[in-house]
Amino acid sequence: MVRYFKKTDSTNKILKNILFDFSNDIEKKYLKQPTAIMKYWPNVIGKKLAPMTKVISFENKILYVLVKSSTLYSILKGVEKKRLLILMQKKFSKDAIFDIYFKIG
Repeated sequence: MVRYFKKTDSTNKILKNILFDFSNDIEKKYLKQPTAIMKYWPNVIGKKLAPMTKVISFENKILYVLVKSSTLYSILKGVEKKRLLILMQKKFSKDAIFDIYFKIG
């Protein structure tokens, strides 16, 4: 979307509008193509733990992850969840991913 600005608009207002448009474009892109978020999961969890987890789906801004070990599940759900979510949000934006749900399986 192209916006036209008046000469009287402040730089802050212009930047705010541009960033808002950019944020909306990112959100639409990742919500239409959730596979990018799903494929990025092994990068966040790491090479050693990636084989012990599997992304099931990405729906309604929530990443669903299947965990093979109850011990790992406990760690991911408790201590590591916030850190992993922040890493995902840094990559894809806070508007694209809201939460991560873990399930043993």
